[in-house]
Amino acid sequence: MLLIANIAWTFVWQRHQTIATLLAADYDVVFCEVPGMRRLRWGDAWRVVRRFGELVGRAKAEVNRAHPNVRIVRPFILPATNALFCAINGALIRRFVRRHAALRTGVELIFNYSPARTALQLIAAVPHRRLVYDCTDNFLAMRGIPPFLPDDERRLLRAAALTLVPSRELERLKRPDAKRVVRLPHGALVDRFAVPDRARSPDEPLRVLYYGHLHRQHLDYRAIHEIALTRPTWEIVLVGPVKSAEAFPANVILPGQQPHEHLREWIGRSDVLILPYVVNEYTRSVLPAKTYECLATGRPIVASPLPELTEQFSAFLRFASAPDQWVEAIETEWRADTPERRSARRAIAQQNRWEDRYVTLRRLLDEFPATDLKPPVTR
Repeated sequence: MLLIANIAWTFVWQRHQTIATLLAADYDVVFCEVPGMRRLRWGDAWRVVRRFGELVGRAKAEVNRAHPNVRIVRPFILPATNALFCAINGALIRRFVRRHAALRTGVELIFNYSPARTALQLIAAVPHRRLVYDCTDNFLAMRGIPPFLPDDERRLLRAAALTLVPSRELERLKRPDAKRVVRLPHGALVDRFAVPDRARSPDEPLRVLYYGHLHRQHLDYRAIHEIALTRPTWEIVLVGPVKSAEAFPANVILPGQQPHEHLREWIGRSDVLILPYVVNEYTRSVLPAKTYECLATGRPIVASPLPELTEQFSAFLRFASAPDQWVEAIETEWRADTPERRSARRAIAQQNRWEDRYVTLRRLLDEFPATDLKPPVTR
């Protein structure tokens, strides 16, 4: 099967990599990384150069083993940001498919994460029997997208036999154009996040942790500043790659991206977990992928009032709506913590394991029959 991802395998671990490893129990998975769809800026120059170097360096070994039954491929293509790049990509993708027998001869299933035109071109070039669109975000609310993206996503929704979404808002937004929409929320790899209760000495600073990539589009930098400045003795640890640079106060620690399986070590040294998101058109449809992971730790959690969180998790999370509310919310939730509350958080995570989500996914895949192998679209 072919899984088309809009992130790199080595980026912050999320739904894409988890689904790929779960599908690998039943398929040989080709994990194909396609570039993003945001228009390029001058600040992206170094990222483009680095990406080009990675591709050239791997030209003789394009296929990389990432996990048993999962292979990573990185086609040499341009970001799908304008008509010229997309026209060039059409030829590059057809050449890429011809070079890979696993794609050239056809696949049983394409599991796609990207509405970019590049993804549609790849889908058209690979013979396949079934197409699933796993729509994790409201891509149409992202800044800097090409003007043709809304039409491209509608084409994808109409072509996919099944569209999956993690949130109720995405279900509402995608239902009018999709053949069939099913809400499949994120889950948790619970064992990775099973940490013991923290034995904290009185002289230690309170440690507050966020993990994930740092980007202004979704992260509330003002709230982080407010926490750090109001409580200079606290340690605010932000684990993840920095996509939007910021001069944070000295008590904000930026250790960079860490392996997903090692996050428990950072969580084990933390007292409170935070989900400080800005609330905007993009995040209103977001169910954070880390929600059940955070609950699996048992730690107190303070979050922004995203609709999906307030509707489903008010019994387990405390919310802060404005930057000046975060310190009080953190202190209140930390002091109110009890063994019973920790057990309740862990219990809800246990009920939402990724392993159980995969059972549901397999049932959904089995519900719609495979069609005859669709030949590639030639132009």
